[in-house]
Amino acid sequence: MAGRLLFELFIFSLPFLVFGLYLLATQSAADAGQRKWPVQLLFAIGLTLATIAWFVMIALEPRDRGMCIEPERVENGVVIPAKSYPCEHRPQDVGVPRPREAAPADAPT
Repeated sequence: MAGRLLFELFIFSLPFLVFGLYLLATQSAADAGQRKWPVQLLFAIGLTLATIAWFVMIALEPRDRGMCIEPERVENGVVIPAKSYPCEHRPQDVGVPRPREAAPADAPT
């Protein structure tokens, strides 16, 4: 959970960090007596290339559209691994968790 929170905070702060780097780069160019346009152009090209690379990585991610994944979980101190199952394409059930299989009657509780 902490890793997920840190990832979300990083993603949220990324635009602010990029803008801060941009301000530092343009300010240092202005302080050196140079024009800002080469820094701005290089910054825009780098940002464009990074965005394109991000979309390409998303497009090339291996996935099977007909399969859903149930994440791994811990039950009674035992790690139950993740498993894939065929998705039931029912838009009205989006966001509703699947019911878990019932335990056998003779299983210890």
